[in-house]
Amino acid sequence: MFDISKKMDDRLVLNGKEYQLFLSFDRVLWCFEMWGKEYIPPELKPKLALAKLTGDESFKDMDALEALELYADVFKNHIQVTRAIDEADRYDIEGNLLPKKPQNAPDDDKEALFSIKYDGEYIFSSFMQAYRIDLIEEQGKLHWQKFNALLSGLPDGTKLVEVMKIRAWKPQKGESSKEKQRMRELQEQYALPKNQ
Repeated sequence: MFDISKKMDDRLVLNGKEYQLFLSFDRVLWCFEMWGKEYIPPELKPKLALAKLTGDESFKDMDALEALELYADVFKNHIQVTRAIDEADRYDIEGNLLPKKPQNAPDDDKEALFSIKYDGEYIFSSFMQAYRIDLIEEQGKLHWQKFNALLSGLPDGTKLVEVMKIRAWKPQKGESSKEKQRMRELQEQYALPKNQ
């Protein structure tokens, strides 16, 4: 939960030693992207992620299982964004936004409406439009949780929100066939890659 009443505690304590966590959005996204690379051995991934998030290369020498447990703890307590309300932004360990599901919805799979990996230009332009924040200039500075709060609060009229509306569109009774065709073409244009 993003608690604005408290200062962010980005520390990792391991065996009595304290490590600073560097949780800028670009470092976290780097970890997500690295985690999805098949050519990197699975036992190396949590070590690389911990080294990136702490700036301490000694994590690369850590036992693989211990590193995985530690990374899972860091992920749960510092990276995964949750809200106090009914719905939560949930990410898998590779950083993919998991689809939201209303409380009483059936268990059918819903596709995500955006991807941090594939919608970078829409996210960038939306942050510029809504907040006058240049995400390139904010690399190494803008905290992951702040980034998520701003991302979830993007207003209507921003490019990402418009693209998400197109992706979520379903034909409605009373819409003309011309409008349905136009929306289907837009959905095709803005479709996310399958099996992202």
